[in-house]
Amino acid sequence: MVATVSAIRSSGQAATYFEADDYYTEGGVSPSEWQGEGAKALDLKGEVDRDRFKALLEGKLTDGTTLGTNKSDVLEHRPGWDLTLSAPKSVSVMALVAGDERLVEAHAKAASVTIAFIEEFAAEARVRGKDGVEHVQTGNLVIGSFLHQTSREEDPQLHTHNVILNMTQDEGGNWRSLESRPLYQIQKAAGEIYRQELAHRVVRLGYKIEVGKDSNFEIKGLSRDLLLAFSERSSQIEKHLGARGKDRASASAEEKQIAALDTREAKGEIDRAGLVHGWRDRAGELGFDQAKRQGLVHAAEHLAEDDRRSLLIKGEAEALAHTAVAFAHNKLGERQAVFSSVDLQKEAGRFAMGKVDNAVIRGAMAQAVERGELVPRTFVNRQGREGQGYTTRANLDYEQRVLNAEMRGRHGAEAVAAPIKAAELVATAARSSEDQGFGWTDDQRQATKGLLTSTHAVTAIQGYAGTAKTTTVLTTFADAAQAAGFDIKAMAPSASAAQTLGDALTVPAVTVERHLRLMERQTEPKTNDRQIWLVDEASLISARDMTRLLEAAEQRGAKTVLVGDYKQLNSVGAGAAFRQLQEAGMPTFKLEKIVRQTNELTLEAVEHSIKGQAKLALDALDRGGGRVMEHSSASDRMAAIAGAYAGLAPNERRKTIVIDPSREGRDLLTDRIRTALADKGEFGSQAITMRTLNQKDMTKAEIMQAKAYETGDVVIFNKAERAHGIERGAAFDVARVDADKGTVALRDRHGQERNWLPESWGSVEVFQGQQRELRAGDRIEFTRNNAAQARINGLKAEVTKVDPDQETVTIETERGKTVTLFIHEASDQHIRHAYVQTAYAAQGQTAERAFIHFESNRTNLIDQSVLYVGISRAKAEAVIYTDDRDKLIRGIHERSGQAQSSLSQVVNPDAGIATTHTTKGLSM
Repeated sequence: MVATVSAIRSSGQAATYFEADDYYTEGGVSPSEWQGEGAKALDLKGEVDRDRFKALLEGKLTDGTTLGTNKSDVLEHRPGWDLTLSAPKSVSVMALVAGDERLVEAHAKAASVTIAFIEEFAAEARVRGKDGVEHVQTGNLVIGSFLHQTSREEDPQLHTHNVILNMTQDEGGNWRSLESRPLYQIQKAAGEIYRQELAHRVVRLGYKIEVGKDSNFEIKGLSRDLLLAFSERSSQIEKHLGARGKDRASASAEEKQIAALDTREAKGEIDRAGLVHGWRDRAGELGFDQAKRQGLVHAAEHLAEDDRRSLLIKGEAEALAHTAVAFAHNKLGERQAVFSSVDLQKEAGRFAMGKVDNAVIRGAMAQAVERGELVPRTFVNRQGREGQGYTTRANLDYEQRVLNAEMRGRHGAEAVAAPIKAAELVATAARSSEDQGFGWTDDQRQATKGLLTSTHAVTAIQGYAGTAKTTTVLTTFADAAQAAGFDIKAMAPSASAAQTLGDALTVPAVTVERHLRLMERQTEPKTNDRQIWLVDEASLISARDMTRLLEAAEQRGAKTVLVGDYKQLNSVGAGAAFRQLQEAGMPTFKLEKIVRQTNELTLEAVEHSIKGQAKLALDALDRGGGRVMEHSSASDRMAAIAGAYAGLAPNERRKTIVIDPSREGRDLLTDRIRTALADKGEFGSQAITMRTLNQKDMTKAEIMQAKAYETGDVVIFNKAERAHGIERGAAFDVARVDADKGTVALRDRHGQERNWLPESWGSVEVFQGQQRELRAGDRIEFTRNNAAQARINGLKAEVTKVDPDQETVTIETERGKTVTLFIHEASDQHIRHAYVQTAYAAQGQTAERAFIHFESNRTNLIDQSVLYVGISRAKAEAVIYTDDRDKLIRGIHERSGQAQSSLSQVVNPDAGIATTHTTKGLSM
């Protein structure tokens, strides 16, 4: 692990940081130094004094003050936290086995830069006041740093223990206890900043590096076998996590810390001279003998940049930093209206890995602010903490334009029906519904009348999940509008949601993107068609696309009806346009009476989840709305879900939805469910394995960068590139990537290769291949739209036959169509098993029951919105499987899931057009 944070249990534990375990040290004491602005305030300099260090760990200051909390007349004080920064294994080998001491200094300087980064963004105190606890950023830490050079398995491991003492000074000069949560939250970013800074220094020392994911790197010239031979400690932790169904990517910081502690053995006395001799013997056995070691060091020394060379390339470095910052804010701004300074530095550092240091990156950020490319904003993280952040000029522009487009359309459109006629239409529709046993709510009546009589160009329906928005309000409105001569254009963000809307309204429906592209192709838009654009799932539309939508509607004189629920999931793209429009006064009718749930306690759980009341929601499930199942082991949880699902009768499984918020969790849980179903004999005996294509999560900014691609990726062209001989829909495998030249070698199905410059040409989608087994009886779904073959993303099917000899799979879609898939055709590989859905895929679906897998440590995936979406899918029963109920509740309570907007404030210019669930206050 490159950067770890662990709590120090006692001041006595501090003595271990003074143990000498490096062969450069004389006197038996490990090299140490005080760091941090807080240390300067206490006049702490140079080496760490053992007695002073121990006293500070106990919270004792020189003025006689002792920090801590009184509990039952006993003063309790947590000593601090150990942030350990570890060099990549190749750096440790070259420094400690090959003997290049320059790398030890490079590591120490990179660690100091990282400490300054942590101090700026994670130094925080809790201050209790009349209004409760306030979190105050202080910008100073007291840190004792200790350089060590061996792992507990006596492998070469260059690392520094940075002991962050539990104290920080506020603006008034008072010393307070440190809030620890930001340290854990910044841990991953800190690890990347350290690796980026170290990579730059390693390159400056003349070494060449190979860069991997998340700013990981290794020095070129050292074999994988050599590095593995000196990584016994890492292997132990990997095995410990693997035994619990985890790996480093999927495990939480807490789980990795536990694994490290559980596998830790006490350090023994070390014969340093003998240890180094043993390392070198082992390296020689693996082909890295003295001649090769010295050769690599001497070659690096020869290539190292001197001061004169550094000055010559200063302008070049600044230009690269500017490009890196531009890439970073384009990437982040595509998904977030406001992003943190921490993430901006991290992403820019990834782009310029090994070529630019953090100081130059920060300089380029400041220049981007001066040029107006970046606009400072307060960033609010998922826990509600405020910090330094930015938005982009583009995001500000989209948000202002969408608000202006809605404002211009107020009181300027034709109503579908006069008030008396509207009342008649609603009464007729309600009576017809009641004859079928479904009565209308007052909300539905008021909303339908409001839409029919509205003279606004843009009107909204804000309706909770299960309020029957489509089957009552929209169908009545659409029928009346068509009868009055309006042309209905129905659309939704996803193809599956569009199809559901179109089926309900009995009109053609397309995705929002497809509709906009059709509009853009019209060189002279018609303005007298009397169109109404009905848009479902509006909360999933980004600010950029909402701007395009409302401006296109305005250009054509079309009325727009936005339907959705901003309490549910936000758009993947930046912004929260649907909510922001409502907050700005867009005429909105609310549907709050939920009619989906047939179980009153399930309904109660849904209502509590809407308000963010996680504890009350889970309590309602336990009282009969479902239940909450706790299993500390991920393996046990998945086994329980799989067993419950497989134990249902086949017709009941079709009425059940299984949800896991993450893609990895979805795939792991799918494997468990398929195993359980196979054990019950639900599948045919014959199997076929085929490559399936999963869309790679890349932003548009990343798609244009060669370095974002990996060997084995699949690239599909969305448009024909005649100049390069590429047809629309052509698929290629990525054979090689040359990040320095910016080229990607693409291989077609016949083995022919061509070089591609993603920054220069080509509109593409990028996928990763995954091998999946299919048997007769398997449930699958398509994962990409294919208009030519009438397939939409989310369309489900059942495998009826597999033929390994013919390399085909026969399926029957849920619409009753029999289709043959050819396993080597890329167009047929956009499928996956359909047993488990992510929360995003589940939104818009309804089932009798829902089985929901919520791990409490999934801080980036589980929040109030996801809880609401998960529970509200179920009509009769929602079952939550978690590792820790209390932790889950605490986490959901502090994470609303609502996205930020880039405009700092929105002024409502017309208080009489506030959001409402009645027609009161609206001038129709």
